Amino acid sequence: MQPRGKTGCTLIPILVLILVSSLLSSVKTSGQFESSDLYVHVKVNMNEEAIAVFNVNLTMGPKTIRALREANWTFKIQLPKWAAPNLVSSIDMPKLFLENETAVTMKLEEAQDYDYLVAEMPPFQGERLNATVRFGLVQRDNITEDYVGFKLPVLTGFSIMPEYVNFTFLTTGAIKGYSLQYFNPIFLNNTVIGLWNQYFRTKTVGNVTGRVVFSKSFDRCVIKNLAREITVTEQLQVHVKDLLKLRYVGNSFKSEILKINVPTNISQSVRVKDALGMLQIYTSASTIANMSTITVYSRYSLRPGQEYEAIVEYSVPVKNMLVSSSGGLTTIRLIGLPNYTDIVNTYSLNVKVEGKKDWKIATGSTVTSIEKSEVFSITMSNAMPDMLAQPLQVSFSPVQLEAGKSISIFLGLLTLLILMVAEIFREEEAAKPVEAKAGKEVERLVNDLVEALREKIDCETLMEEIKVKNAVGKISPKEYRERIGEYERRTSRAEKKILKTINEISQVNIRIGGEVDRRYRVFDEINSDSRNMINSTIERFKGGRITRSVFENLAGKYLKENKKRRETAANDVYSAAEKLLS
Repeated sequence: MQPRGKTGCTLIPILVLILVSSLLSSVKTSGQFESSDLYVHVKVNMNEEAIAVFNVNLTMGPKTIRALREANWTFKIQLPKWAAPNLVSSIDMPKLFLENETAVTMKLEEAQDYDYLVAEMPPFQGERLNATVRFGLVQRDNITEDYVGFKLPVLTGFSIMPEYVNFTFLTTGAIKGYSLQYFNPIFLNNTVIGLWNQYFRTKTVGNVTGRVVFSKSFDRCVIKNLAREITVTEQLQVHVKDLLKLRYVGNSFKSEILKINVPTNISQSVRVKDALGMLQIYTSASTIANMSTITVYSRYSLRPGQEYEAIVEYSVPVKNMLVSSSGGLTTIRLIGLPNYTDIVNTYSLNVKVEGKKDWKIATGSTVTSIEKSEVFSITMSNAMPDMLAQPLQVSFSPVQLEAGKSISIFLGLLTLLILMVAEIFREEEAAKPVEAKAGKEVERLVNDLVEALREKIDCETLMEEIKVKNAVGKISPKEYRERIGEYERRTSRAEKKILKTINEISQVNIRIGGEVDRRYRVFDEINSDSRNMINSTIERFKGGRITRSVFENLAGKYLKENKKRRETAANDVYSAAEKLLS
């Protein structure tokens, strides 16, 4: 019996130890779970538009959800002060997306040291929640011929402490340098395309800066300001006027200032002008069905940093309106409004219903009543193209006469009927297959000629610039040979396309084709003379007949004049080709 007692005494402490260890293990596991149930993965993608889009994936557990409940379902993400002016305004940004496809618009909340993106979430029942925050930042503060600079917040500041934050930055270009330490680069073909790191329990936001080189240089006119004025009448007429201020960002010369995506049935009414009169535009088919792309050219070539103002006007046809009358209200819904294919730094919208001081307007999901003013106004920063094209809905009460009749509705519906009948007849004419095919072919020929001539002008200008740089030793011999070779190949391809297109124009109309050919030969002579002016100046400089300062002054003058002379001569070619369209 004694051995049995000793065995029992020995087993009891062992069982107690196992039980305590089990409990401790349970408590430890539970404690770990409670303190680590918010995980954040920040994924940033930057494309050649120099816009960085953040997708912040949030995985929430019971502790996070309990904290949200205590905060009345308010979730905040910390941003540095410099980021707020660069925030993108878009239909889907900045927003919080929940698992049940609910989208919550996030608002910017300013504080003393930081700003916050704030989401007022709907109450949630459950212990697990996945969500995604999406927002964008414009990266156009530091642009040169060779690279686009970036400055991105590495998000680690949240209203609820995360267990850890993963940060990944990917780009379609190549990252040439970055400032934040302890980053592990992601390589593709021995080129840095992304950066990654992991942060544990940090409280404040940090920044990563650097440079990205894209396959194509950032060379375009950016839209600094767009003021859109929409006027609606009781007779269901809608007129749109866009006042634009542009700035050329690049290192060469630029005459293409805008690309406008418009519904095809609006494109015919679009007119573009500057302070001196109408500007040259060319319309081509878009890759999107029933849409056209209008390319707008300035009156003269813009130099780097130069600003330019233009006005775009158009009337909205019946096909782009949904008109209804109910409960004493006439409602006009405008669909398919034009956009400018690029982000707008400052966008202001002003809508007016002539003679009305009591009406309503719906933009997106927001309905606004206009009671004491005739004009609805809204301003936003960094507006994406989808914001410019989103539908608008205007509702107003027509003037009532005796017996509750409204002559305004009658006139409006009569106008609508007339316009619809006219539209039907126009579409029947356009439906003739042979004529439609011929019209598209002619339009293609004109567009091909314009594109090829502009390519030739651009390449001739670039060749002259590189020759001047080479003459003063600002470029290596190897780079000089490579770039001259590239421009010569592009010029040769453009020349072949021009001659082929002129031949095709002659087959459509021999008289117009002959006139285009004659004017192109004049262009070629002017182009040759311009090239000789630069070459002669370079020879005089290399021969010691002029000083460097005189050479640089003359070369700068000739580069500017040559571009203008070529474009003037090209305009004569375009005007001859345009006769095909009349």
